[in-house]
Amino acid sequence: MVRKRFLYLAAVAVIGLIALSAGCSNNVYTGIEETNKPPEVWLSSGPVEGDTTSYQVHFYWGGWDPDGEIDHFEFVVVDGDPIGFDPADTTGLDKWYVTSSYDSVIRVTANENARPYEPNDLYTKYDKTHTFFIRGVDTRGMRSNVVSRSFTAWTLAPFVQITHPEGTVRTYSNVITFRWEGRDPIDSPSNYQQPDSIRILWSKVVDHDGYYDPTFNIILDLNQNPAWYEPFWGPWIWYRAEGDSGTSTILGDDEILEMNLSHIFAVQAKDEAGAVTAVFKKDQNVRQFLVSPKAGPLLTITEPYLGGFKFIGADLNPVQVELPPGIDLNFCWTADASSYGGEIRSYRYGWDIQQLDDPTQWAVAPSPFIKCAPPRTWYSGIHTFYVEAVDNGSKITLGRIQIEIIPFSMERTLLWVDDWALGDAILPNMMLPDEETHDLFWLDICSKNPQFIDTRDVYDCRGHNFLPPEMRIIGKYQNIIWTYGNSRQGALQQVIEFTPESMIGESTTVLINYMSLFLLRGGHLWTNGRSDLAAGGLSVIFIRPPEFPSTFKFDMTANQSDTSGVNCMGHRDFCISVVDKIIGTFRTGGEMPVRRLAQDALSRCVIDPDDTITAKYPGLPESLTLNEDVTQPGMFFDPRVRGFYYVEAYDPAYWVETSGINQQKCFHPMYRMRARNTRSPLDMATVSIWIDKYSGVTPEGAAPPAIGARSVHFGLPMWFFRHTAVDSIADVVFEEWGLTGE
Repeated sequence: MVRKRFLYLAAVAVIGLIALSAGCSNNVYTGIEETNKPPEVWLSSGPVEGDTTSYQVHFYWGGWDPDGEIDHFEFVVVDGDPIGFDPADTTGLDKWYVTSSYDSVIRVTANENARPYEPNDLYTKYDKTHTFFIRGVDTRGMRSNVVSRSFTAWTLAPFVQITHPEGTVRTYSNVITFRWEGRDPIDSPSNYQQPDSIRILWSKVVDHDGYYDPTFNIILDLNQNPAWYEPFWGPWIWYRAEGDSGTSTILGDDEILEMNLSHIFAVQAKDEAGAVTAVFKKDQNVRQFLVSPKAGPLLTITEPYLGGFKFIGADLNPVQVELPPGIDLNFCWTADASSYGGEIRSYRYGWDIQQLDDPTQWAVAPSPFIKCAPPRTWYSGIHTFYVEAVDNGSKITLGRIQIEIIPFSMERTLLWVDDWALGDAILPNMMLPDEETHDLFWLDICSKNPQFIDTRDVYDCRGHNFLPPEMRIIGKYQNIIWTYGNSRQGALQQVIEFTPESMIGESTTVLINYMSLFLLRGGHLWTNGRSDLAAGGLSVIFIRPPEFPSTFKFDMTANQSDTSGVNCMGHRDFCISVVDKIIGTFRTGGEMPVRRLAQDALSRCVIDPDDTITAKYPGLPESLTLNEDVTQPGMFFDPRVRGFYYVEAYDPAYWVETSGINQQKCFHPMYRMRARNTRSPLDMATVSIWIDKYSGVTPEGAAPPAIGARSVHFGLPMWFFRHTAVDSIADVVFEEWGLTGE
């Protein structure tokens, strides 16, 4: 409408000028100029007068000029309401913003009237009253009347969580790295963004007279008397400043932290509205700590076959281990100084160092990036591996592992480790054999090897306080049969139990699985025994009894990020991913099928004809059934009562498929179980396997007939099964091992 009227007036003016020109061409226009009327402006959208709103306010406005056009708008935002604001804030054109737009997002401050935010005591609520003024200016410079709108902006002040140093220890070194994360609520604590800026405070714990007083409640006083601490605060730093300076700082590199004194460190955040953190809480945005000498970083050294070891400081005695010759050692390490606020500056390593302060004797120069050593193989002697970790406060931890290479002659052919203490009582219901019966069964099998001497080549764990044979004994043999019971105190557990890396502590005794080393050296192993409940079998690899089914990679510990279980014997050497039981503590959840003994109990075992290795041994019986004495009426495992359940199963299809587990290519089933009911999730689950990983390894220097061959594992005690079938299996295994000849 304004535009059309302007055009109309312009046309009339032009016509008038033409007429005047025609009548008196030499005269100028001397008419009366029309009075310019001021434009009109109005607010079309924004907060209601006196309303409370966010500190970011979107205003919309409109306007028109009754006798021309609006050229632009001018607006200003002042603190206070229309009565209480300072007139100087609107005096002078330099105070007003000029825009041709019809809307604008106004960001104002909200940094007054601090009060607790009751839904969450970490936050403080602030507000502040403002008034928005706007006017229009026409093309001839005339301004409209001013339109105003008062409102109160509010915000929640941001909060900071100190994230480093981690843990609950509050004794730090004299050089401390602090890190934090800021949260600036947009409209609630659950909806937040990064704060605008931060500042830090640090000091000894001093009272208002400036005297050191470790009993003074400085955190409480910081909350009650914040103005007194203003001189202690550093400058405001943009939260997203370069070099992470807005989210971290190192205290003690340029400052002097006095030893054995208590100190305070705090972080305060500010948002875009100017609201600052007003709540200071211990162990959240404030740390009170003692500066004390520390022994050094926590150093963890790992090796796939030796396990892991932890060291602190430089004065510890070396860890001593025995190893057979010819084992490739692959050491890696990491160190952590975060518990006392430090950071690792460098590592270095070396072998058999005589003078630690001689840099030429170390294999590498100090570096924060060297965390593994190249493989090293020893064939004799005693050798010490060194790793040094240094933090940013120059504190040192030195880890030392002393390795003694012991003989592995493997001159003897066969050792039977009897790890199933049965006692002498005869159980007529065949729940268990007595000791003599079980011994005769296995002595008969071992005697298939003409070089086996029962007075020499049997290791009875019960006669050795249930301790496993030493590595020096193991190293004399080429082949071992190890039978076990279901006791978690059995000797086998003391050898194969695995400690995950995340559970290795400073005082943890890590067992070295020398049966893995035995296999790696070309030895052959036949393991089998009672595997019900959480004890017996390969489930004893877990440091704590697991829920079934359980994976070596992910369920070794509650820490899902710790997948070091792949280095345990079951996963690495036997190539098994999942362990399951017929009787045990089972998982719960919708993905778990019904587990009942009436369905799951074993009725018989059948050979796996699809496995490429099993097909190479036609002498294996196609079916492995329970001995008739065990299953006849009145016996404990009468199938009409319960069926056989001393069984451990591996990589059951129902769990491998449900969990999306990638079965290892080196997993080779020998026998699968048939359950009492085909609806059982364990029906056709693997209960015995070939161990093929080291079949091509021939031990060097071993007495004949040492050969490269496969090992075997049965997750059940073979005495309960038809002895003629077990004899046939033993014949196949012994022929594979080269033990049947004279």
